[in-house]
Amino acid sequence: MAKKGVTSQGRRKIEIKKIQNEDARHVCFSKRKAGIFAKASDISTLCGADVALVVYSPAGNPYSFGSPAVEPVVDRFLSASLIHAGSAHVVGGNHLTQQLNQQYMEISKQLEAAKARKVMLQERLAGVVKSQEIEWARNNIDHLGLEQLEKLKDAFERLKGRADARMQDILLTGQRMALQQQQQQQQQQQQPPPSMMGFGVPPVGAASSSTSYHPVWAFSSLQMPNQVEPDPYQAQWLGSSLGYMHEP
Repeated sequence: MAKKGVTSQGRRKIEIKKIQNEDARHVCFSKRKAGIFAKASDISTLCGADVALVVYSPAGNPYSFGSPAVEPVVDRFLSASLIHAGSAHVVGGNHLTQQLNQQYMEISKQLEAAKARKVMLQERLAGVVKSQEIEWARNNIDHLGLEQLEKLKDAFERLKGRADARMQDILLTGQRMALQQQQQQQQQQQQPPPSMMGFGVPPVGAASSSTSYHPVWAFSSLQMPNQVEPDPYQAQWLGSSLGYMHEP
């Protein structure tokens, strides 16, 4: 006897229409949103496509997904649309964008400068107030109570700490400069003196006697006497001056 199988209705086509129940509609939106984002991620990973999705919930909240990111994909799409519409619009749009970016950078710099100036003025004002308070407290210290004296003591301790730190910085800077100067002097002392060959200074290893070395320019002013025969003693002196001996 053949068994009767369980009959199933199989896959049925679900009618696509708006869900009336609000709670069910929000649940369906969350599930479908995650599903479409997953599909977009798959097509980007598998095919290397650039994807950008923007979805608004029934409550008006925006949700976006982009691969690699939403902004460059949207900018690319808008730029392509402008190119198709006309190159003049693209040039004008790019020029306007550059101007806006430049203005934004200038305003940002001005804002940063204003913030820095505000901090500086606040610090200066705080210093003036503290100095005035200290001056007032010094003149009226005999009339201060315990709480005011404790505050004054804390202020003096903070001032002393800042003074000690400043003194330490000055001492370290002076020591560093002295050490650098000492190192420079040592380097200058270790450097060999410049060569004085040809300027009347005998070379290293030469005899110190005046008869053993004479500068080259000394012979330019030497005038030999007019005599028929050379003087042997004078020839010997010239030979010793030039570094060799000549027997007459």
